[in-house]
Amino acid sequence: MISIIIPTLNEAHNVPLIITQIKKINLNCEIIFVDDDSTDNTSSIIKNHLSKNIKLIERLKKPRDLSKSVMLGVKKSKHKYILVIDCDLQHSLKKVNSMYKAVKYNKCDLAIGSRFLIERYSGNLGYSRSFFSILFIFLINFFLDKKSTDPLSGFFLCKKRIILDYKKNFFLKGYKILFDIIYNGKKNVKIQDFQINFKKRLHGKSKLGLKIVIIFIKQFIYSYLNQIK
Repeated sequence: MISIIIPTLNEAHNVPLIITQIKKINLNCEIIFVDDDSTDNTSSIIKNHLSKNIKLIERLKKPRDLSKSVMLGVKKSKHKYILVIDCDLQHSLKKVNSMYKAVKYNKCDLAIGSRFLIERYSGNLGYSRSFFSILFIFLINFFLDKKSTDPLSGFFLCKKRIILDYKKNFFLKGYKILFDIIYNGKKNVKIQDFQINFKKRLHGKSKLGLKIVIIFIKQFIYSYLNQIK
C-alpha cells in the first residue's frame, strides 16, 4: 500500500493526465495532491476528481514551499510507503513497481528515479538546467560524498518513517526535499537509483528561478555544516 504525494502549483492541465498515468501502473494506493495556493484552477480540477483514494490538501500559507507541501502530505498519509512525484508529467512511472519492491523487500531505504544513472545529460530537462543540475550534483558529491546519481530528483519512494523519524534534522525549505532526506536524515541511508525516462514538460511552467537557487544554496550550506559537526 502506497501513498502518492503530488505537490502542485499551477498544474491544472496536468492533474487529469497524471491521475490517468497512475491508474495505468495498477498500484494499490492513495493519491494526495497538496496544492500550494495555485492561482489557476488547479484545486478546482483536483476537486472534480476526488474519490475514496484521491485527496486534496490545500496549503494556503506563505511563502509557497514544495518541501513543506510534501511534508504536509506525508503527515496526512495513511500508508507505510511514500512515493513523491512532481505533477509536470516529466517522470516516467514505468519503474515505480520495481522501486516499490526494492524498498519493500529491504534492498534499500530509498529508491530514486534518476535522470542521470546511465545518461549524463538529460536534454528534456532543458540544456541550461541539465548543465546546472550536473554542476550542482558534482559539487554535492565532492563536498558531501556521493550517495546518488540524482540527489536533486523530484521522484522517489521510501518508507514513511525515513521521512518522519528524521524531519527535525531537515532544512525543510525550498524544492529539494530529497536532498534533505539523503544528507540530513538517516545516517548510512541505503539508496538504489533507477534510470527513468525524463520527458519534456508539455503544460505549465518550470518553477525554477533565482529565489529557488538561493534557497538551495542555503540548504547546501546547512547540510555541509551538519556533515562536519
